[in-house]
Amino acid sequence: MNHAAARKFLAKMSTGTHGVPLTTDYVLDEAITLLRSRRNLATAASFIDKVRSSKSVRIVWVDASLFDRAIELFRSSDRRTWSFTDCSSFALMKQLSISEAFAFDMHFEEAGFTVRPNP
Repeated sequence: MNHAAARKFLAKMSTGTHGVPLTTDYVLDEAITLLRSRRNLATAASFIDKVRSSKSVRIVWVDASLFDRAIELFRSSDRRTWSFTDCSSFALMKQLSISEAFAFDMHFEEAGFTVRPNP
């Protein structure tokens, strides 16, 4: 992970010229779980509190319709190692016509999205 590139990209995002960043509850689930396992409960709890109270991040909750589209992508990905969370993100991005992802995950490029920050 290129931390300097990530910080530079996040600074650009904070100007609002790239739109409002969004994430799903599934991605937050993964992030919270990772923070708890690598750090501690307090760090994970602080992170989710900051994200939920942020006015600059939009959280999209996976509903039945998005879940069904994610299942379709997941079932069609037999030659890929995409997680179900990846597929739910891809389905949402397609639904909202989003072409760029802030990610360090090669799966977004495999699915045809532009990954930011660029290395």
